[in-house]
Amino acid sequence: MKANTAQCQVCSTNPSKYTCSKCYIPYCSVACFKEHKHSSKTLEEDAPKLLRPLTSLNWPYIPESSAFPDPLKRNDPKDLQLRQYEAIATSSKIRSILSTHENLPDLLTSLDNLRGPEREEAIQKALQVTPRDIDRWNRSRELGEDTLALRELAEAVEAAIRGNSESSGLGLDWGD
Repeated sequence: MKANTAQCQVCSTNPSKYTCSKCYIPYCSVACFKEHKHSSKTLEEDAPKLLRPLTSLNWPYIPESSAFPDPLKRNDPKDLQLRQYEAIATSSKIRSILSTHENLPDLLTSLDNLRGPEREEAIQKALQVTPRDIDRWNRSRELGEDTLALRELAEAVEAAIRGNSESSGLGLDWGD
């Protein structure tokens, strides 16, 4: 004999064999289920409808970032995707630039060791794109070998990331 057998809550005479999937009330037969189903429908009609919580509605709605790009963030740096890293790593032009210019790996390592504003200033100085450098360059029209190599590398990296598509019109602007 089963221990703790519940009694049918519809007829209150027989032991229950089944449980309602909606309200978990125990019942014993098809007849009791039909009576329970009918009585629960009238109860549902009389009772006010319960509102779903806002969390189930995914509220507030936030559109995908690609659907409505923010024009103020258009020029913000974006994280690179795996395919872009692979394009950089497999670019023959980038490998050629790094092997041709001896000082470039050391320059890149020293720039990588810097953090925050120091890094930004050092990169601008190495590329000679600070206002003072641009002014001096406009007078002399000469760029150092390391600066030219770094610019060439930056352009090769950008080309690899963009899939070598020149039609995008989003090239680097050195202010030349």
